[in-house]
Amino acid sequence: MEQQQQQMEEADCSIPLTGEEATTTTNITEEQQSLMLFDTLIDLCRNNINYFESDETETGLRLHGAFVGLIDHIEMAKPLVRTVQGFMHEYDFDPTVPGNGFRSFLAVTECCVKTALKLARYVMENRSTILFRKALYVKEVEAYNHLMASLCTCLQHAQTLREWTRESGDLFPDESHSVEELFARGGIINQYCFYGRCLGFQFCDSIKPLLKFISIGMAGFSEGYYSEGGRISKATSLMYTSTKYMLDPELRARRIVNISQNSNVDFCKAFWFLAESEMMHSLPSFVGFKVKVNRVITIPPEPIQLKQCNGLGENRAKEDIYVDIPIPKSHGGAAPIKARLISAVKRKGMIGERSNSQRSTIYPASRGLLFHCHGGGFVAQSSKSHESYLREWAVNLNVPILSIDYSLAPEAPFPRALEEVFYAYCWALRNCELLGTTGERIILAGDSAGANLNLGCAMRAIELGIRRPDGIFIAYCPVLISFVPSPARMLCLMDPLLPFGFMMRCLKAYACPSLEVLEENRKRHEQRQAIINAGQQMRNNNVPVMVPTSDGREAQDKTPDRSDSGDDNSMWEQLNSANTVQLQNQHLSPVSDTASDTLALKSQSLGNTIDIISPDESNTITSLEEDSQPITLQQVNLNTERSNVTVVDDLDMDMPSDISSEQNTNQNVSNFINSYVLDTTTNAAGELEPILRPVSRSQSEENIVLDIGREAISVQNLQERVTTAASNFVSKVSNTLTSITASKPIAASGSQNELQTNLDALIARSPSDEFIFHVPKDSHLSPYWATDEVLSQFPPTKILTVVLDPCLDDCVMFAKRLKSLNRSVSLDILPGLPHGFLNFATISKEAHEGSKQCVQRITELLEIPTTLDEPGTKQGCC
Repeated sequence: MEQQQQQMEEADCSIPLTGEEATTTTNITEEQQSLMLFDTLIDLCRNNINYFESDETETGLRLHGAFVGLIDHIEMAKPLVRTVQGFMHEYDFDPTVPGNGFRSFLAVTECCVKTALKLARYVMENRSTILFRKALYVKEVEAYNHLMASLCTCLQHAQTLREWTRESGDLFPDESHSVEELFARGGIINQYCFYGRCLGFQFCDSIKPLLKFISIGMAGFSEGYYSEGGRISKATSLMYTSTKYMLDPELRARRIVNISQNSNVDFCKAFWFLAESEMMHSLPSFVGFKVKVNRVITIPPEPIQLKQCNGLGENRAKEDIYVDIPIPKSHGGAAPIKARLISAVKRKGMIGERSNSQRSTIYPASRGLLFHCHGGGFVAQSSKSHESYLREWAVNLNVPILSIDYSLAPEAPFPRALEEVFYAYCWALRNCELLGTTGERIILAGDSAGANLNLGCAMRAIELGIRRPDGIFIAYCPVLISFVPSPARMLCLMDPLLPFGFMMRCLKAYACPSLEVLEENRKRHEQRQAIINAGQQMRNNNVPVMVPTSDGREAQDKTPDRSDSGDDNSMWEQLNSANTVQLQNQHLSPVSDTASDTLALKSQSLGNTIDIISPDESNTITSLEEDSQPITLQQVNLNTERSNVTVVDDLDMDMPSDISSEQNTNQNVSNFINSYVLDTTTNAAGELEPILRPVSRSQSEENIVLDIGREAISVQNLQERVTTAASNFVSKVSNTLTSITASKPIAASGSQNELQTNLDALIARSPSDEFIFHVPKDSHLSPYWATDEVLSQFPPTKILTVVLDPCLDDCVMFAKRLKSLNRSVSLDILPGLPHGFLNFATISKEAHEGSKQCVQRITELLEIPTTLDEPGTKQGCC
């Protein structure tokens, strides 16, 4: 089948024109050329009808009927297309940037006609050959027959939307119209035809095989996700089902559509988080651009004050007024915020580079900073999964990039993520020097959900009167988190990467979580607070702490005598006694005043402060560069008679169901402590310090060794390092396989058997069934609802989207609002690419060109040359 399809693609697919047609082609419009494709396809179909009319075999009769049906649907589509062509220009951003959801559906219809044209011509040219497989091509023709029928239904819905928006000229109808009403006025759209043999027909050639691979993987992954059994049986089932869905497109389409309609948001998260596996984390290091700085930092939730630049619409104050930046506390209380710092070169003042200069060149601080937020539907992905294109951006833009790992829904619904992004932005304003920049130009950049958060961040800065960003770049951004219908939003009915059901569940999880989710979040917060309170109480009771001595043996810290000393000094007491040290100092500055350039962090789970040791001038080959994972080194505060070991809780510990249960508590703490080993390091004064390291070496440590190895590697330890690297690779493969085949809970309505039946059944279901909840009308959730007073103060904004993006109308409407307020705004609309194309920039030529377009627009906002700065004086110790 693949060979036959390749032959079809290689066949001549030019439109046959007569001599008279050829001379007049230059004088007709694009709309007329599009309609000529319909006539050409009809002629080819009639030719095939006449040929197969005398074929009495079953496949011959089916081919005859399929071509007859294709003509009927083409004839139905022609007047619909002609009608949309008459008004689609009214919704463009401006005449130089034609693009909106109406145009997108015409583009999809034209792609369908062109592909069917190839198919009809191939059948005509090869139908009489002995190798022609009628049984195969009858399925192909029937598939495009169903596809054209579904597109006709979509065009009818587009005309309904035209009726609703004729007077306003907006792509979004008013609130009196709903999605339920839209689908009720037309027929049910057959989504199955978009995910079978015709999968990805509307996208560019380099994207089509990727979409097919992802769709097969999604269908196969769902089998393992919802099945029972051990890892071996699941792995075997995964291989079998993936092959099954590759060979049977109709079965794959049925599975994908039913998954999107029946699975919950947990399945979406699980599938998208495959990009977060250990093996996928290693890919950017091999196929991405080389960068000198790539580390995860943790921003503590401490009070921040920023100078107010101006009030909302008021003149600058005569005296300095400072604004208190709110600490993120929604849905879980205050907690640290993780961010990834990426830079092509090491720059002066950058975290961890003050005393690391003797081994590499230190460049002057950059004048710009790119503040980035990743996409992922508010529920998945991270800065690591977007690292492949961020590396290239860091190299081409030559500015540091700070990418925020905000909390994800449904555990952290709105407004938690926005609070964290805004707080991280304010922290970056206060600590530009730690990021290797002077902060002269700070640009917000993000894609999809991250772009939405960046717009909300800019709005918050304007409302509080603090320094606003110097520019905003957003890619395929949803600006209206509401289920208002629009032409482009109907594209998700045929989008392989963002199926309709997935998009609805992600938005619902973020914007309006269920009461069950809110209750679970409340219980989790109470359990966390109970553990913190228990640690504080043990600290008040002077529980002894066990610390390692210089010879590696554990020694009891000197504390007042207690009757329960000795064996009763449990691991729980050791852990919480150490934790309370940080709880008393949970608002430490992120950088200490000592020479060691220490970054103070806080535990994600327990809210504890931890300190990352940077390399000092007197020793150490420790480095914090090159693809580092979240750092888990700790600093120990050395006093005259006692030492407190600070414990990292970089894991999402499972809270015990009963806090009062000592057995459960000790078991959880035991499992945590057993995953670490005590070790020592040398501080700036040459003294040994006890630290806590993970038992298994992290990817960060491996990269540190290999980086330093250019200067310190020896023959004696080469064999050990090679063995360790091989062992780590095997471990990554095993962990990735485990994440795919592990048993998952099924949180869907009904029993598991009922769910499995729904996933395998052929059910005609209206997409409007997904719209049974209400979304709050909040401008921070939906920037489209922002007031003119706020939007009139927006910085220069660059918007980039794609023709086939379900969020295209969002971008067009937001750009038109900014333009109406005389703000500096530009809009780019790229053809042939899907929503989220930046994640494919390293493997798709067209996606890479799109990424380069993003770099160009960000460069215009930075207004900084892209050449490397002259290196400054190399700093180092004597």
